[in-house]
Amino acid sequence: MKFSSRVLLAVALCVAVGPLSGCYYLRSEAVPEISNYDLDLGELQRLARSGPGDLPAEIRREEVGTAELPGALMMAGRSWDGVEMTHVVFQILWPNGAYLLIDSAQDREMHDSTPGSGDFDDAAWNTVVAAMDGAEQIVITHEHGDHLGGIARHPRSDVLASKIRFNAEQLANRDALEAVDFPVALLEKLSPVVFEDAVAIAPGVVLKKAPGHTPGSQLVFVALGNGRELLFVGDVVWNLDAITDLVYRPRLITDLIIGENRETAIHQLRALRDLYDRGGVAIVVSHDRRTHESAGIETGFSLPMPSIEIGH
Repeated sequence: MKFSSRVLLAVALCVAVGPLSGCYYLRSEAVPEISNYDLDLGELQRLARSGPGDLPAEIRREEVGTAELPGALMMAGRSWDGVEMTHVVFQILWPNGAYLLIDSAQDREMHDSTPGSGDFDDAAWNTVVAAMDGAEQIVITHEHGDHLGGIARHPRSDVLASKIRFNAEQLANRDALEAVDFPVALLEKLSPVVFEDAVAIAPGVVLKKAPGHTPGSQLVFVALGNGRELLFVGDVVWNLDAITDLVYRPRLITDLIIGENRETAIHQLRALRDLYDRGGVAIVVSHDRRTHESAGIETGFSLPMPSIEIGH
């Protein structure tokens, strides 16, 4: 059953049994006062600076598309008015011009089949494809099509094998990979980044496991040479308001649509709120453009200029 059909069925059931505000699958719930998710900022900072080499100099982004979902499906208890979501890829740049990508968005065909899909920027998508060609590494925050699909739909996916850094849980989630028609030939060439909790994969860049939204969900901590620090949280939440207001997705989405480990993810929400209150680290929510802008992430990738042959 498609996403939209399951949502309509679940809402119909709620209407049948009582007012929407009282529906078990739509109502809000208290977030724990103390998180059991160990988000140790000091350890992330240590790992980011543990190896040789310059820290990244800059972060940029390409917004490939937008979507809109009712607020009540993004944050339990909210209104049914539409809330915009962005589909974006981030570029972490080092002083020598090398770069790493976080997520890969999706192509137009996949975008148009996504619930609530809005505008799609073909030029931005073409830039992302070119950026994947030149990236040193490509990591994904989690194994859903709007983050993973760009890799699967890359027209020259065979050139990506040496760049992709899936964690073990992402690579093992074959249902999610099959859902985006991930190329089997590419899959067979991949080996996972194996780590227990957190690992530095480049100077200034640390992966931190955060299973819940998907089995392979992870945070990406980035420390820049100018002292700025950012935490890319993928889809632990879809909107910054979930963190500031301590409200999670409704069970309709987590239990009936996505199949999340809801309890684990809610404890991660609590940990993110604690980090937000502490300050000093910009929390970047993939689908919330406000967090990209407030973190000072500029639009437009920096890519090497193609060589031009001068005729005689």
